[in-house]
Amino acid sequence: MVNAKGGCGKTTVATNLCAAYAVRGQAVGLVDHDGQGSGAYWIAQRPADAPLVELSGGGRLAPDRIVIDGQPSSSAQAIDELVAMADVILVPVLPSAIDIRAGERFITALMTRPRFRAAPRPIGVIANRVQHNTAAQARLMHFLGCLNVPVAVTLRDSPLYGDAMGSGLGVADLFDVRAARREMTAWRALVDWVEDQLPAHADHPRPLAAGRPSADASRGIPAKARSVLGNERPVAPAHPKSPRPQRLSA
Repeated sequence: MVNAKGGCGKTTVATNLCAAYAVRGQAVGLVDHDGQGSGAYWIAQRPADAPLVELSGGGRLAPDRIVIDGQPSSSAQAIDELVAMADVILVPVLPSAIDIRAGERFITALMTRPRFRAAPRPIGVIANRVQHNTAAQARLMHFLGCLNVPVAVTLRDSPLYGDAMGSGLGVADLFDVRAARREMTAWRALVDWVEDQLPAHADHPRPLAAGRPSADASRGIPAKARSVLGNERPVAPAHPKSPRPQRLSA
């Protein structure tokens, strides 16, 4: 998850992607390369009964997926390091003119680096914080249509993300919140897109239907998730102790 432009939502997207994978029952590690440490803070706030997401190197689980929250940097060295580490590169872009210009420059710099040209990686743009049927959305969609880079997903501008972020949650954790269930359509699409770009790997559970957890993952849904917005009735966890997410078979 990277873009030279700060404030484009890299950490919010990275943490929500981690939560989406964790609710599926996959072991997830988050690498926090952002100097602000927001990803590490998110994990520290995450409820104990939520599906487990670890900082990479935590050691309790061998992750099935690792999500890297990249720092805002456009240096040649940073781009080369990113290409060396990543299987898939996601670039969140906001619909403002400044962000569109910065995103175009970053993607161009990335794709013209010798390291990338020698070993290309799939790149997907995330149209982030989009308000539908606005001039800003039309401008962003026009820009993305001019790039030879696919749009992995479009994410709506919603206060839900900020509310969940402060509680160490992602929208995938808020399965009893109607607005979160609407957002899960996009997150299922993003997970599907990422999985389609990855090298061949073992079979894994399909995305959740209608934002509902699987039987195994539901044991790890925190009660706090149901009341994070303050307008939902809290529901007690299904079990006194929530197990860790189920590992996938090899």
